[in-house]
Amino acid sequence: ASAAGSRTVAHGYGQAIAKLGPELAILQSMPVEDIARGGSPLLAEAITRLRAGQVICEAGYDGEYGVIRLFEENELARLTAGELLFDAPISKRRRAEAAKPQVPGTAAADNGEAVAPARPRLRLVSSQATAGSGLLAQLDADQRSAAEAIDGPLLIIAGPGSGKTRTLTYRIAHLVAERGVAAEACLAITFTRRAAAEMRDRLAALLPDGAERVAVHTFHSLGLSILREHANAAGLRPGFRVAGEAERAGLIGATLDLPGREAQRVLRAISREKRMRGGVGTGEATAAYEGALAERNWIDFDDLIALAVRALSRHADLAAHYRKRWRWVSVDEFQDLDEQQYRLLMLLAPAGSNLCAIGDPNQAIYGFRGADASGFERFRQDSCGLAATTAPATRLVRLARNYRSSGSIVTASAQVIASSPSGPIAEVVRDMHERVAVHTAATERAEAESVVAAIEQMIGGHTFFSIDSGRAMPAGQSQRVFSDFAVLYRTETQAAPLCEAFERSGIPYKKNSHRPLTDEPSVQALLQELGDHEGATLADDLRTAAERLAERGDAGATIALQRLTALARSCSNDRIRLKDLAALTSDAEFWDARADRVSLLTLHAAKGLEFAVVFIVGLEDGLLPLRWDEADEEEMAEERRLFYVGMTRAKDRLILSHARQRLWRGRVRPREPSPFLRDIEAELVKHQPAYAARAKPQERQLKLL
Repeated sequence: ASAAGSRTVAHGYGQAIAKLGPELAILQSMPVEDIARGGSPLLAEAITRLRAGQVICEAGYDGEYGVIRLFEENELARLTAGELLFDAPISKRRRAEAAKPQVPGTAAADNGEAVAPARPRLRLVSSQATAGSGLLAQLDADQRSAAEAIDGPLLIIAGPGSGKTRTLTYRIAHLVAERGVAAEACLAITFTRRAAAEMRDRLAALLPDGAERVAVHTFHSLGLSILREHANAAGLRPGFRVAGEAERAGLIGATLDLPGREAQRVLRAISREKRMRGGVGTGEATAAYEGALAERNWIDFDDLIALAVRALSRHADLAAHYRKRWRWVSVDEFQDLDEQQYRLLMLLAPAGSNLCAIGDPNQAIYGFRGADASGFERFRQDSCGLAATTAPATRLVRLARNYRSSGSIVTASAQVIASSPSGPIAEVVRDMHERVAVHTAATERAEAESVVAAIEQMIGGHTFFSIDSGRAMPAGQSQRVFSDFAVLYRTETQAAPLCEAFERSGIPYKKNSHRPLTDEPSVQALLQELGDHEGATLADDLRTAAERLAERGDAGATIALQRLTALARSCSNDRIRLKDLAALTSDAEFWDARADRVSLLTLHAAKGLEFAVVFIVGLEDGLLPLRWDEADEEEMAEERRLFYVGMTRAKDRLILSHARQRLWRGRVRPREPSPFLRDIEAELVKHQPAYAARAKPQERQLKLL
C-alpha cells in the first residue's frame, strides 16, 4: 500500500481519471465492472467496499492522526499476490540507472580521464541464480557449490548479506530430501536462540516432514543437553541448575567479601580463564567460587561447554555415541568460537568428518570473550588431520555477493575493512543509491535529537507537532515504517540521551541488550515465585505468579511474564527446562521484526540483524574505536570489525554521526571524529550538519474576494 500523497498514488489517480472519467462518477455511479476493465480489479473491489460502507476506521489519539482504510494491513498481498491498486510509474532515475549502470571504480579526474582510486572499489555482479533443478535451483552459483559439497570437511567464508543462513539451511534440506541422509543424523549449531529459531523456521519451510528431527542447538544449549543426558560423566549431581550472572556475581561477592563492581570484575576474569583453559580455573578466588557453586548444586554458564568437553574427552564411548548420532554437523558464525567451543566441535566431528563451518573472519567481534579469528586456518589443518593422509582435504567456498546492502554501503564498508588480513569479502549486487551520510552534532543530546528529526523526516511525520514544526517531510514522500530504523552504539551508556529524545518525540522504540534474562530482577522474582500446582499448565502458573508480583508492586512483572511465557512454549511444562532457558537467553534475543518500533541496540547486539535505515552514533576516537589508553593492534582491529558489522546491517541508507563534545568518563570532553571515517573515500560520503527542522513554507492568507 502507498501513502495517499505518494507519487505512485498520484500517478494512478491521474491514470484512472484519464481512462474512466470524472472522480465523482467513479466513486458514486460507475458500474464496478467498467472500473475493473478500465482501472484494476483491486480498485473495483475498493470502490465496492466504499459504496457499501465497509470502511475500517481507527481513531486518533495523543496527537496521532486517525486512519481510515478499506483493506486490512495484510489483505492486499493475500487478495492480489502483489497487484498494485494502480500501476506504478517508472522512476526516471531508475530508467537512467538501467540505461547506464553505475559501476564503482570508474572515477574520473577533472580532465575527464580515468584515474585509479586510492581505496578499493567493487564491481557490480549479476545476482541471478544458476540453472538447475530441485531445492538448490533457488541458490546462486557459489551457494550451490557450497550446498552440493556434502562429503568431508567444508569451510564457507561468507560475507555480509551473502545468504549464509539460506545456504546452510538449503544444504541440510538437500542432504535430507535429495541425498538420503536421515534428518536425525544432522546437527546444526549456532550462537543465539534467535538464530536457532530462524534456522528451524527455514528448515520447516523446506522440509515439512522432517525439520523437527534435525537437531538445532546453540553451543550452550548443546552443552546443557549433553550434561542433562550424562550428568554422572561430567561429575554433576542430578537436579543441577545454571546460575544466572547476577546470582554468580552475588555468590562471588559473598564468598570473597567483595563489593558489587569488584565482584563483577572477578567474575569476568574467571569467565575468560575458563573459556581459554577449558574450565580449569587457577587461583584461590576461582577455587572458592567453584566450591560455593558445588555446595548449591549450581553450575556456571561457562561450565556448560567446559564440562561437556571434559565429559567427552574422558569418556571415549560417550564421544563415539554422539559422533554416531550426528554424522553431518554444521556450525554457524564460526569466527566467534572460543577455545572450548572449538574443542567441543572437534570432539563431535574429528578429522575427516562431514563438518561444515560457515563464517566471516571480518565479523569476528568477540575477542574479549576468548574468540579467535585465526581459527579458520586452524580448522583447515585440524579437520583434515595433519597426520591423517587418508582424510579428505577441506573444501573452501567463498560467498561474496552482498544481496542486502546498496552498492554505496557495500563499497564504503569494504574500504573500512580493507586492511583486514582476509581483505573485503564483498561483491556489489545492488546499485549505488544514496551516499553514506556523515553528521556532526554539538553534543550527544544534539546528536540524539538529530536522529529523531531524521527519522521523522524520512517517515513523513507521526504527530501533529512533527508536521506543524516542519520536522517531517510532506505526506506521501516516504513509505518507511518505524521498524525500518535502527540506532546502533558502542556502549550501553550511549543509550540514555537517545531514549530521552525518543520519549520526548513520542516515536515508539525498543531497547535490547545482551544482558542475560535472569539478570532482570522481575524475571528472577517470577522464577522464584513460580509454583507447581496439580493440573495447572506452566503458562497458568506463570500468570498466577506474575499476578502476585504485580499485587506487591513489581512494575516489571508484566514484561517478565511475556518473556518467560514465550520461553515456556518450548518447555512442555518442564519447569527445570524453563529455568535453564532463561539462564541461556539474553534480552536481545526477544528482538522482533514484526514490532513497529525503532530498534536501539549495541553494535554487538545488532549482529545478525538487518534494517532499511541504520544510524551509527558516537563515531569518535576513543568511543568507536573504544579505547581507554593505548590499544594494542588486535584490539583496534576488532573495533574496526565491529564498525564493519554495524555498517553492513544497513540495506538502503547508512547515517554516521559524531559529537564535538560529549560527557565521557565523568566530565564533558572535546571529541575528535573516529579515524575509521577517514577510510571511506570522499565521493561515497555526504557530509552535512545534523538534521534540523525543515523550513516551513510561508503560508498565504486567502482573500474572500
